[in-house]
Amino acid sequence: MTDIKINTQGMVLELQRTIDAPRYTVWRCWTEPDLLKKWYCPKPWMVTEAEVDLTPGGIMRTVMQGPDGTQIDVDGIFLEVVDGERLTFTDGYGKGFVPRETSFMTGYVVLADAPGGKTTLTWGARHTTEDDKQKHLEMGFEPGWSAASEQLNDLAKTIADDPSSCAGLKKKVRTCLFLRGQDVEDAAEFYALCLPDSRIESTFRPDPKGPPMVIEMTLAGAPYMILGGNPAPAPSHMMSVSVLTKDQDETDALWETLTADGGEPGQCGWLKDRFGVHWQIVPEALPRLMNSGDPDAAARVTGALMDMSKIEIDVLETAHKAA
Repeated sequence: MTDIKINTQGMVLELQRTIDAPRYTVWRCWTEPDLLKKWYCPKPWMVTEAEVDLTPGGIMRTVMQGPDGTQIDVDGIFLEVVDGERLTFTDGYGKGFVPRETSFMTGYVVLADAPGGKTTLTWGARHTTEDDKQKHLEMGFEPGWSAASEQLNDLAKTIADDPSSCAGLKKKVRTCLFLRGQDVEDAAEFYALCLPDSRIESTFRPDPKGPPMVIEMTLAGAPYMILGGNPAPAPSHMMSVSVLTKDQDETDALWETLTADGGEPGQCGWLKDRFGVHWQIVPEALPRLMNSGDPDAAARVTGALMDMSKIEIDVLETAHKAA
């Protein structure tokens, strides 16, 4: 069992540990009822029912059953849902924020990326009274949550190691980047940090101690797969990742990130990153100016573009306005 940190300060009971799986895989285990039922309470207890409505005010309900048939129905709602990152839920309200006379706790889960494609899990409960906190301790908070978190770790790792179970492989079409085996994990972690709504979904290692063969990930909301084993990658402009940026600041930041540590700038918004993958960094202003309905202005914008490496919006704007 990994190192588990327990915090009992104030009215909080909190567990923190590393889960040996990517963040979004752990998120699935928390938010998909069929997966939640597999780990959420320590054996020999089991979750016989689970209902999850991932919206503020939506229900979160589990029914736990002991080996003697005893059942505990935990019925509450979500207060906060931040996709892939954070959940806050409470039994103080029913569905639709209908208040209840009593409340035992408000729970929360925070997930953060950890090195090596792993996840830092922070799982806690806030109590209104000292009596409720003590009751929770007496119910077996520390051994119970520790055992459940280990079950979560085992389940998430199994899912992450099986590419057929990941969300990405359910997509009919996805882009595959074929890289050297030693680059697969570094590339996936690097890309996941480059753009919002990007994350590693699962990692498949034929040898548990070896490098990954396949990493499924989401890049700015789109499904991607990174495949290892290419002995001599030969990057080509036949395939590139095209990103539409909102303004010059976003364009500059992404350009700097992708050309760092061995990446190479190209022409007209093209670049090659350090793994050999080609990108096009295209400000929203470019298609707007090119499609303004003025052929002469579009020609001037095209001429200005041909002289650029990274695209400079103010230069395009000036070219568009020129007489």
